Amino acid sequence: MRKSFQQLQQYLKFDNLMQLLDEEFRKVSDHRSDNAKYQLADVLKSAFAMYSLKSPSLLDFKKQSVPEVSNLRSIYRIEGEIPCDNQMRIILDELEPEVLREHFGTLYSVLKKSGLVAEYKYWHKAVIVSIDGTEHFSSEKVSCHNCLQKRKRNGKTTYHHQALGAVMVHPDQAEVVVLDVEPIVKQDGETKNDCERNAAKRLVESLAEKYPQLLMILVEDALYANAPHIRQIREKGYDYILNIKPDSHKSLFRQFEGRRQSGQVRELLETDDEGVKHYFGWTNGLWLGETTTDVKVNMLICEQTDKSGKVTRWSWSTNLQLTAFSVEKVMKAGRARWKIENETFNTLKNQGYHFKHNYGHGKKNLATILMLLMMQAFLVDQIQQRYSETFKKLRQALGSKKKVRAAIRSAFQMVRFRTMQALHYHIFYLYQLE
Repeated sequence: MRKSFQQLQQYLKFDNLMQLLDEEFRKVSDHRSDNAKYQLADVLKSAFAMYSLKSPSLLDFKKQSVPEVSNLRSIYRIEGEIPCDNQMRIILDELEPEVLREHFGTLYSVLKKSGLVAEYKYWHKAVIVSIDGTEHFSSEKVSCHNCLQKRKRNGKTTYHHQALGAVMVHPDQAEVVVLDVEPIVKQDGETKNDCERNAAKRLVESLAEKYPQLLMILVEDALYANAPHIRQIREKGYDYILNIKPDSHKSLFRQFEGRRQSGQVRELLETDDEGVKHYFGWTNGLWLGETTTDVKVNMLICEQTDKSGKVTRWSWSTNLQLTAFSVEKVMKAGRARWKIENETFNTLKNQGYHFKHNYGHGKKNLATILMLLMMQAFLVDQIQQRYSETFKKLRQALGSKKKVRAAIRSAFQMVRFRTMQALHYHIFYLYQLE
């Protein structure tokens, strides 16, 4: 018998997702001897729980009350001894990041089965995927052979790790879905720093491998509006909407202005219900650059003028055909790129995940492993915000996600629960909510 949409969404509850991740963590091959004191799956679940509960540090996570230990076992499915902060760092440092990146695809398969992916389809069954990079570790003292290096003007060297994220977004959806994260670290055998462009090349290949049936519109900033990247995008069958800037894409803007003067630029002016004016100017079939005449793009310029006269301007290159009927849709997709910064990276930095806080660097892969586990905890949180009725009711009653997280953490420390769902109901009871 075919399951209903409501039945399929039961898979998206926290306890069901935690069971799925438990199964995935158990599949990760342990690099240590068979008589190791801490089971690798338990170490991974402990680190995941730390980010899920928004613990400010590994050391703080180890200071647990009796109810906390019980809840870590029942809710986060930790069976053996819970590792101390030093043991967690040592064990996770030896893991290869690729084994954890596979879990994003596993979580996506549940989202697809539950119908969430269909809600993010935007243009001819394609979803918008925003790609951008961010730094998640930086130090002048701590480093490893994977660290990127930057020489400052004062002669000091900083060591850092970055990552390039790929996040499924939609202009009308508040939550985002992490599809993959590509580490930007010094590659094996290389003496030069890795860079976002090289990472983008690897990331597009990874997306094509993990999600072969998913149609994508990649939205990215001006750094990625270059011929090699566009060729790769089109080879994979993806569409794109890429920011462009007058200083870095001079040829495109010259061609656009030339067409404007000859009357070949189409224009549209609209005023919305709030009195904000929207200008669209577009043309199709421009050369990306003077030396890349094999790559043709369509160009859209948008200007928004508010009632005070303030003008905000955007410009994009795209392979999508621009018409009077499509320019607004392209504009909304292009502006959705900011969701990876506002709803993803800023949330991780400012909403209790402590994204740039140094939980540990290690000698090999610890910083990257912890970052990936944090991103997975963030993805599970995003799913809860969208589909958990109890979480949504708590958020409505308490007024903010931060207050809900604080209430969850407080109850987790003081009362034993069998499931996260039971914990939510307990908060309902305490706050006398219906």
